[in-house]
Amino acid sequence: MTSVTYSPREAAAMSGAPLAVIQKAISAGRIPASIVDDAPRRQIDETALLAFALAGAMPAEINLSPGAAYDLLRRTGDQTRPVELGMDGLVRIDTGKALAETRRRIDLYRRARAVITSNPEIMGGEPTIRGTRITARAILGRIKDGETLESILDDYPYLDRETLEAAALYARANPPRGRPSGQLWRRAS
Repeated sequence: MTSVTYSPREAAAMSGAPLAVIQKAISAGRIPASIVDDAPRRQIDETALLAFALAGAMPAEINLSPGAAYDLLRRTGDQTRPVELGMDGLVRIDTGKALAETRRRIDLYRRARAVITSNPEIMGGEPTIRGTRITARAILGRIKDGETLESILDDYPYLDRETLEAAALYARANPPRGRPSGQLWRRAS
């Protein structure tokens, strides 16, 4: 695999696994994490990200934990070939099919890292699509509000569908820090 690493939140956005499950697996030592120089937080590799997706893709009857999925993917070395579970290979998993959507999201996220930029002089440093003033959060917000990518593309014909999907995924994986804005906070009495 490549040396690209992902934060737990990025891994959750791409794998579909709950962030709490990812954090727990890392804290328990079932999934290895490291601190990378340019990112002061824990990071996991692509195999670990795929392990969360594989564990989540399995039916409940096949109790495959993220740690076991990670070991399985590391042992096979090629995450596109079918793998077998059990002593006699009773269960065969088509990892190519099971991980196809996650691999698509990983490719989208790689694109997002290339097309999303943050400049304090543009939109106050909010992550925007390179060469525009369109924020990644604005794209995600419109999608969450029920707009289709086609209707958003009608407003921004100079963008393509993949860029919009990448921006939405980036915004999902990188929410703003701090208290959510626009919410009323009550004092505890």
